[in-house]
Amino acid sequence: MAFPIDFVVTWVDGSDPIWVAKKNEYLTDSQKVDANDERYRDYGLLKNWFDRVWKYAPWVNNVYLITDNQAPDWARADSRIITVNHEDFIPEQYLPTFNSSAIEMNLWRIGALNEHFVYFNDDMFITQPVSREDFFTSDGLPVLNGSLRPVIAREMFSKIIFNNMLLVNQMFPKSNYFRKNTRKYINIKKYGVVASLVTLSNSIYHNWVGFFEDHLAYPSLKSWFSDLNRTNPDVFNQTSMHRFRSSDDYTIWLLKNMYLATGTFSPRSKNFGEMVSVSNVDDLRKVKRLLHSRKMVVINDSIDAFQASAVINKLVKLMGI
Repeated sequence: MAFPIDFVVTWVDGSDPIWVAKKNEYLTDSQKVDANDERYRDYGLLKNWFDRVWKYAPWVNNVYLITDNQAPDWARADSRIITVNHEDFIPEQYLPTFNSSAIEMNLWRIGALNEHFVYFNDDMFITQPVSREDFFTSDGLPVLNGSLRPVIAREMFSKIIFNNMLLVNQMFPKSNYFRKNTRKYINIKKYGVVASLVTLSNSIYHNWVGFFEDHLAYPSLKSWFSDLNRTNPDVFNQTSMHRFRSSDDYTIWLLKNMYLATGTFSPRSKNFGEMVSVSNVDDLRKVKRLLHSRKMVVINDSIDAFQASAVINKLVKLMGI
């Protein structure tokens, strides 16, 4: 495995008054529900995120920090971190943007970014030593969970997932791929019995119904973004023109679903990582347990505003390395 692998992490300081003022300047009443402060809340764990990369993934090539001119002083002073601001890669007509989907869907425009990269949200923490093979096979295939899971309409974001799957079905008919890659979609050893049974029960449908989303870091292929932009430029334009998240967006999950639908992946164990929702101090017990049993832990912030300070302080202490 000779090819380099880059890491990319996006981060925003939602408490920065300059950034808040800029966001509010563009925010309309109809957008306030999906652009609340909790969506941009910072735990103060960004340096911890990088420390974990240096400790548990010393083989990584370049590590990119994507911000809106908010990189902390310590990050700018660290030669191992490549800071990239939005204007460095997102076309000018789409700026400023507060839409994470738009930011993610333009990452491929970073000129020096390597073909093989892993995209992280800043709440996706490496918690144990990881190898290159945890993200890509020796011949360059992304390592992912390929089990099926129907898209369920629960919230506005479900519409975005549906947008992704609609395009996947148009581009990659299930009849052309499922049968020859069945062992990648139904894999009891990697995904477990329940997930394999869910996939089996949904395999009867003519179209792709959706894929299981484990919310872990995304091994990505840069060339697939540029190829998609060449064949379907509206995917990027439509998403990028929305300064805030819109039900008409596409997400980086689209690219992941394209790898899955075409069989361009290798199955990943369900035990590699796990997402945990933290809403109170008691939920930190599960975080503590997962830190010792998973290679990656994703902390989903559902903390009530009144408890935020106490919970985040304990979380920071728990995550110390």
